[in-house]
Amino acid sequence: MEKTETMLKDALNSLSESLEFEFCLVNMMDFERRLEKDLSLLSVLTEKETDYLNNLKINKNKIQWISGRYAVKSALFRHKLSESTIVNTACIDVLKGPDSAPYLSQYPELCVSITHSFPYCIGIVAKNKFGVDIEKIFKPEDSLIEHFYSENEKGILNCFKGTEEYSKKAMVFWTRKEAASKVFKQGMKLDFKGLDTSRDRAIINCCNIHFKSIVCNDFCVSIAFEDGI
Repeated sequence: MEKTETMLKDALNSLSESLEFEFCLVNMMDFERRLEKDLSLLSVLTEKETDYLNNLKINKNKIQWISGRYAVKSALFRHKLSESTIVNTACIDVLKGPDSAPYLSQYPELCVSITHSFPYCIGIVAKNKFGVDIEKIFKPEDSLIEHFYSENEKGILNCFKGTEEYSKKAMVFWTRKEAASKVFKQGMKLDFKGLDTSRDRAIINCCNIHFKSIVCNDFCVSIAFEDGI
């Protein structure tokens, strides 16, 4: 697990330099253990965030939510530091909009994206439109492939049936779809089947969207971003 985490951080570091975003990767399992010993970690939350947290009943959801805020605020701190500015992240609200997408209340001009797949949480902050998704690699059911994947994607997957590459390719396509949906804050409203992610570029809602994907052991991460970088 430690090796996977290092690989993910190294790959994201490389991408962050060329694509101009800041990120933080949180190991939620470690984060939960730290919280059990040190509640001061909750001091990064604002009053609004604390109120939201207190309304969550399931512990897993609480850890995911806190980890997401911690990751985004860490990424924001790095972003502002690159501009020679220091911010008190305990005064910054990372809230959910009516579309359920996260946003920075005090910095609405910045793009925020959060993704979870146990035990990892990734938070990204950027000036341009970004979306990120991480998934643990698994072999999807045929029904999911049929319902959500484009004809080109299904054709490529058919070439890898019966091999270890099948699940990896399937997760690359899936995480790209999820990441693209976050760029446009559409969630599952985006036409996943009509979105062909078999190439590193796609036209979505008349916008040029590019994809970068990385596979690190059992996990796949994809980033979608709009032209302009």
